[in-house]
Amino acid sequence: MKDLLPITILINSRRKFVAVILGLLCFCGAAIAENWPQFRGPQSQGVSTETGLPVKWSATSNVKWKTALPGPGHSSPIIWGNRIFLTALRQESSLVRRYLYASRGQLVVLCLDKGSGKILWEREVPAERIEKTHSTNSPASPTPVTDGRYVYVYFGSRGLICFDFNGNKVWEIPLGPFPNEWGSASSPILYKNMLLLNCDTDAEDFLLAVDKNTGKTIWKTSRSDVTRAWPTPVIWSADGKDEIVVSGSGRVKAYDPQDGRELWTVNGLTTWVTPTPVSAHGLLYVAANGPGGNIIMAIRPGGRGNITNTHVVWRYERAAPYSSSPVVVGDYLYTVKNGGIMTCLNARTGALAWQERLPARGDYYASPVAADGKIYTLSEDGEVSVVAAKPTFELISSNSMGERCMASPAISGGQIFIRSDYNLFCIGEARR
Repeated sequence: MKDLLPITILINSRRKFVAVILGLLCFCGAAIAENWPQFRGPQSQGVSTETGLPVKWSATSNVKWKTALPGPGHSSPIIWGNRIFLTALRQESSLVRRYLYASRGQLVVLCLDKGSGKILWEREVPAERIEKTHSTNSPASPTPVTDGRYVYVYFGSRGLICFDFNGNKVWEIPLGPFPNEWGSASSPILYKNMLLLNCDTDAEDFLLAVDKNTGKTIWKTSRSDVTRAWPTPVIWSADGKDEIVVSGSGRVKAYDPQDGRELWTVNGLTTWVTPTPVSAHGLLYVAANGPGGNIIMAIRPGGRGNITNTHVVWRYERAAPYSSSPVVVGDYLYTVKNGGIMTCLNARTGALAWQERLPARGDYYASPVAADGKIYTLSEDGEVSVVAAKPTFELISSNSMGERCMASPAISGGQIFIRSDYNLFCIGEARR
């Protein structure tokens, strides 16, 4: 028996070792599911590190689940762990026309289970008056943001509201309604201990920073020289410094996160601006298309004051997107213009690599997302074109959701989450 003791100890040790390894593998498998915590995902770039995403599906095939929503909205789903958050407008009458967002109804915040699509909780956000919006917008357009503890939502009709993951309201800041016939659409973002919100309306225009835990105002910066615009702020980290960058009417500006002080300005954007900037290769990319022309340009860091003539690296003045934001994958920048015109530019030089028309030729309000060497573009008509992210055009597939889609997709856990007017789809391997 004594001779067998070392062997028994060895076997037990190996079993424990195997158990530990299996546990680590399970942990790693769980960690692979990337969070999508804000508009356009991690760092607001529209890019996921996940692989193995589906490329072919329809409204009925390769749909893991489909959940009916209490009403329409254009906010994108955000994801943290096994929870999905989004907003909607529950309308008072089912007779409201499909393309008309009435100024009557109930603003709601939703939390869904990521695995099943089951609605875990729903919270009403009372508003004395819900803003009127254009048919291409919605009172529930801004996308929520989360830090894994709280979820923050913004309604132009109501203001900023913070909930915990159980749906309990933590704090709120009344704002609006703002006079703007198109409505609000800019989404809040997080930076360290601050929640940032850009409000460019037909009245007061400002960039606001509040304490994310209490809602107390940290600073508020006027943007009085800006008219209606809808881009979401982004954090640009360049030359070892962080800047808050916001596109707007006629120009893009950067602000100091510490006090909201304006750092620099680049002129040349259109009167109305919707696309949110992105960054890569040490450059910032901005785009705009509307009254005043169209422009895509790259800006290098390090400037102060008006740097229009000193820090613009390149400009491209054709086929800029009207609403959808650019996406950068590798050495190339991709945009989608209404009409389904997709453009690929060298991100460092602005040289045109290719420009092609996608199968879906409607309008594009959703921003493209990218993962695993592929770009997913979503038209208003619900057509998803999957294009290879490379300097030669290759259409991989075209997939129809069969419903109007205005919200940008989200990616997590090897699945794509697509919100239509009245449903949230989880695109992945269908349940057997």
